[in-house]
Formats: sequence, structure tokens, C-alpha cells
Amino acid sequence: MAWIQPLFLTLQLVMFAVILSATLGIAGGWAASHLQAAGRFWGWIASVFLAAMVVVVAMPMILQAAAWEATAGKFGWMIMTQTGARAEGLSDYGFFRGLIACGWIHGLAGAALVALATCYGVNRVPIDVLQKARMDLSPFQAWWRVQLPLAFPWVLSSLVATAVLATTEMTVVDLYGFRTVADEFYLFYAVDPSPLSIFILCVMPLLLVASLMTWLLVQRRKLIVTAGEAEGARSDDQEVAKGVCWIAAALAILIGSLIVLVPLGGLLVKIGHDVEVIQGILVGTWSFSRTVERLWEAPAIFAAEYRWTGIIAVSVAFVAVLLAWPLAAAGRQRRRLEAGLDLFTIGLVLVPGPLVGLMVVRFFQIPVPGFSTLYQQTLVPTVIALLFRAVPAAYWVLRAAYRGLDDRLLDSAQFDYSWIKRVWAIDRPLLKGSLCVAGVAAAVVASGDVPATLPIVPPGVTTVGTRLFGLLHSGARYQEAALAMWYLAVVLVISLFLARRVLTLHVKVK
Repeated sequence: MAWIQPLFLTLQLVMFAVILSATLGIAGGWAASHLQAAGRFWGWIASVFLAAMVVVVAMPMILQAAAWEATAGKFGWMIMTQTGARAEGLSDYGFFRGLIACGWIHGLAGAALVALATCYGVNRVPIDVLQKARMDLSPFQAWWRVQLPLAFPWVLSSLVATAVLATTEMTVVDLYGFRTVADEFYLFYAVDPSPLSIFILCVMPLLLVASLMTWLLVQRRKLIVTAGEAEGARSDDQEVAKGVCWIAAALAILIGSLIVLVPLGGLLVKIGHDVEVIQGILVGTWSFSRTVERLWEAPAIFAAEYRWTGIIAVSVAFVAVLLAWPLAAAGRQRRRLEAGLDLFTIGLVLVPGPLVGLMVVRFFQIPVPGFSTLYQQTLVPTVIALLFRAVPAAYWVLRAAYRGLDDRLLDSAQFDYSWIKRVWAIDRPLLKGSLCVAGVAAAVVASGDVPATLPIVPPGVTTVGTRLFGLLHSGARYQEAALAMWYLAVVLVISLFLARRVLTLHVKVK
């Protein structure tokens, strides 16, 4: 019976996040897909919007939590102002707490993923299907009644990913004291887990995603078309009315601002924001010079956190690419093996971070010579724990890259090279850029995986994520905002690099 309340709260969070992500994400996907078909200027707006969505998807949850906490949290600049502090109903630090705060952060992160999935799915509808639909339906009706239903597998996958992340992620819910199943496990069962706690936390999401993947594989031949067909559908599409373009552009800008600009702007404002009590009234002030000064000081103050984060991220990225590369290469020419690897990597992502840390701790407690030294004095256990999500990130990048290689090239190389030599001599030069992207993606994932890092990081080692996690529990102040801003700047540059690669990558699916 102890799990009834956390399970009920988890379902509440999932419903909140899924509804919000579906509403904003599908609307954003509609706007982006229409702008892409409307000409060069409108297509530029769509590209900027989609790049922003890639940035949000790449941002670790702890960074998104820090941005919204600095904006609307208990010490956020929207609350700690003269008007906000005196407003009726904003006692106990305002409304941004509990289910609202957790659902909002997870919902907006999911909305970015849904927008990308929706735009990707509707742009892959065959041109002949669109031409027949446009004979009887308006452009909007054709999109809503034909393109969106055919893109449903991708939309559903993104919604399931949002729900699973809300179920298994504890960074945000622990920050706001919303005791879901994941947070309950982290607080009370990570040291001594029960079979029931592991089942509820792991098996249920795994069964849900396995069922979805099975259904998608069954529907694959009906719902997937080649990228060449999709390109033809976009190039031969009917001209979109200017009025619709303006509406789509306004919607894309509005959604993009809500998901990206508002929290990031709040983080920047918080750095230079101070509050003073004057005659019992909270008065907020902001200074540009104060912002610059605090940003300048942050790298020196948090030098150890940045250094350890970089060391761990690079180490994990190197190992993740070494593990993911042969997996993607082996699955490229064996479809059944590839389907199994897809499910396996998704399963790795679904294992909650606290449980990953617990398993690694138990593993290094085995009485084997050297294990104790590795556990207490090296980063080896930390790297192993972070590989659970870094390897899938690298694998899916390389999987997409291998899909772009010509079958005839791979088949002819088999006659002259062994499998290992072919991968090194033929695949490596062709996938040089993708290998770099895979490593960068793995590094970003590893740098922000707080749930897996907390239980396993050795003494004296503090990453940006774990430091933010600890500091944010007392409320976002300028030190935390400055710490997050530099981390965000690095993630932003990396994410834009990834966005460029993703948005220009044409995957050949058969």
C-alpha cells in the first residue's frame, strides 16, 4: 500500500506532461511543416524553430529545472519582485511548485520532442497521398485528417518518451518535493530495494515501450516511406497561403519563445537580480554590470565542477562511441539484430539513474582484488553508470548514419575485407563526421545525467549537475544561475552543432 500514493502522483505527472507536450508539440510541428513548404524565408523560420527544439531536447533536465527555477521558482525573479511578492495568493513562494512545476518542465521538454517528431513524420507522407487528399480537402484539413494520422507512430513514440521520462526521472520531482515512484525509490529504496519497487519503477515502463516498439515494427511497411519520396512531397507541395504562413510563423515564434527564450532569459536575468527588504516590502533590482561581473567570476568559483564535468563527459563519450560503433555496424546488415539492438538500447535508457548507481555499487562490492580501489579512488564506476544512457545516444546517431550508406558499397566491401577491417578502412572515413556527432551527443547526455551520477561519484568529485542539484534545493540564486549559464552556453553551442547535422541528415529507410 505504500506505493499507492507515489504511483497516483506519477500518473498525475504523466497526464499533465503528456497533455501539455501534445498540445504545444503538435501545434509546433504543424507550424514548422507548413513553413517549410512555403518558401525560403518561411523555411528559415522553420529551421530556426526546429534547431531550438533540438537544443531543448539535448538540454539535461537539471539545466531545464535550473532555468525555470530561476524564472518562476521560490526565489525566481518573477516571484521575488515588488509586485510578485505582494500579490495575493503568492504566499509560500508562489504557484510554481509541486505538480504544476514538475508537469510544466517535463511537458515543455516533451513538447520539443513532439514537435520534432510531428514535423518529421508529416514530411514523410508520400506525394501521391497528398495529391489525392488535396483534391477534396483544404491544406489544413489534409494535414489534420491525412498527414497527422500517418505520422501518428512518430508522434506516439515521442509522447511515450515524454511519459517514460516523467516516470523514471527524479531530478525535477525531487527538487519540488513531488514524491513520484522514481523519487520514492531514490529517497527510500535505493540502498535496500525491494522486488516490488524495482518492478514498478523498471518493468512497467519497459513493457510499455516494448509494446509500442512491437506495434511500430508491425506497421513499418505501411507507415514509412523513403526520404526521397518525402523530399518530392515537399518540393511539389501546393503553395501555402500567406495568411496561413503568418499564423504558422507567429505560432512557431510563440511556442519557441515559451520553451526556450523565457526560461533562458529568466536564467540570465537572475544572475544580475537582487532583492532588498525596504520597510517590509521586497524590492527587486537588476544590473547589467552586476550580471557581467558575476558571469566573469563563475568560471573561477566553479572551476572544479567544470573541470570534473569535462573529464567525465569526454571519458564517457570515448567509451560510448567504442561500444556503440560496432553495434550500429553489425545491425546495419542484419535487420533482426538491429531490431533487437534498438529495443536493448531503449531498455538501457529506461533504467532509472538511482537503480543504475545501485547496480554499479553492488557490482564493485564483489570481493575481487582491485574493485575496492577502483570504486573509491577512480572514475571507472562513474563512467560505467553513465554509459547506460550515453551508449544509446551514440548508437542512434551512428545507426542513422549507417542508414545513409549505400548497400552496394557495403556488399562489395565484404568480398575484399573482413568485417573488422571493413569497419575501419571503409566505414570510418565515411562516418567521420557522424562519429564526432555521436561522441558529442554522448558527452552531453553524460554531463547532465544527475540521477546516475549522485550515488556513484567518488569523494572529492563534484560535477556541474550534482552541484546544481544540491544548490537548487534551497532556491535559485545568482551563484546557481551563473553556474548554469556557462554550462548552458557549452550545451547550446554543442546542441546547435547537433541540430545542424540532424536537420541536414537524410536517412535512407527501407
